[in-house]
Amino acid sequence: MFSTFEWMMALRYLRARREEGLISVIAVFSLLGIMIGVATLIIVPAVMNGFRAELLERILGVNGHILVNTVRGPLAGFDELKGRLAGIDGVVRIAPLVEGQGMAPARGRARGALVRGVR
Repeated sequence: MFSTFEWMMALRYLRARREEGLISVIAVFSLLGIMIGVATLIIVPAVMNGFRAELLERILGVNGHILVNTVRGPLAGFDELKGRLAGIDGVVRIAPLVEGQGMAPARGRARGALVRGVR
């Protein structure tokens, strides 16, 4: 894995020059700092990728990838549109969505709520 020259250089700068001990204090702190830095650079992106995947899964679990809306009123000709969209490669599911606003009272307080219904 490492050549003789690499081992010689590593040991040369890790060993103490005087009778202080096996490894100098500065070398130990430097090595620990590098180890912590490398571990951080490996762990943080892994955690962020996992968080990103979980966040996308939760958001897309509630919202579809594509929403087709009308300006006013219900969508006329849904069955025809559903047939055309189902013919597109990669479309897994098509469902009509009803959305409205409401009030959700709890513990003496009322909050606004967005209510969604899927057939």
